[in-house]
Amino acid sequence: MEPSVSRQGVEPDTTFHGLELPVRSVSGAKAVRVVHGPGQVIEAHDHDWACVTISVIGGALERWDGGEADLTGARALLHPPRADHADHVGDQGLETFSIQFDLSWIGAPELRLDSSRCWSGGAVSREARLLTQAWSRPEASEAELARATTRFLVGALTDAWPTAPSWLSHVSAALAGEGERPTTAALAAALDLHPAWLARAYRASTGEGLAETVRRRRVERAVWLLRRTALPLAQVAADTGFADQSHMNRDFRTLLGRTPLAVRGEGALLSPLRPTSSRPPASAIPD
Repeated sequence: MEPSVSRQGVEPDTTFHGLELPVRSVSGAKAVRVVHGPGQVIEAHDHDWACVTISVIGGALERWDGGEADLTGARALLHPPRADHADHVGDQGLETFSIQFDLSWIGAPELRLDSSRCWSGGAVSREARLLTQAWSRPEASEAELARATTRFLVGALTDAWPTAPSWLSHVSAALAGEGERPTTAALAAALDLHPAWLARAYRASTGEGLAETVRRRRVERAVWLLRRTALPLAQVAADTGFADQSHMNRDFRTLLGRTPLAVRGEGALLSPLRPTSSRPPASAIPD
């Protein structure tokens, strides 16, 4: 299916919502990957159906009536039908996996989807990744998709939002900084923690492992270079810490569901609709 530029709002010439890459569409629901360029300011808007948004790469600050959330890293966000929300996309841009559905389609009338919610890390983030995998399988039936979506919603709406541990900001800053990334052992030593415990606790707190965070940041920088430069793919791979171009291809398919070449082609569709960016995200160099 061809990508399309989605525009909504009172002034469609100025209100840009995103580059939509269709994934699946069934009778009462659809899934799309939505790509935003760096620095976009998206005016308040809503959806006719309920919407689950799962962050993939990049980040944004999203606000809605009564709350806000940083969509960086492993996040899942739920908006009920017709719930206004607005976004300010960060320097790395933003890509999300969005599932929109009619409430009658999920077949769970006991669920109360009457307010916006956001989850970070833990079981909800792990289940969100499984949900994107289910929707990405071409052979999955509509009934299977409805069950997977319902299972996610039931689990998420009964799960408490975990409190971020005190050491998480130190680890996040170390992984986001310039230069070579510290190993798990080095991070644990600096915090006087056992490496295996830190690895487990980090995944439980963020919904992704330390190596997955490094991979995501590496892909973010590669995406920035692919859409902003004419560097050969092999050079982009080398400059962003991949072992080689094949390694980059594998990680792109795993995280984004498409190749670096396809991502490069999307830059032409995004470029007229984004502000001028300042600088690429910090490089992601492997451990």
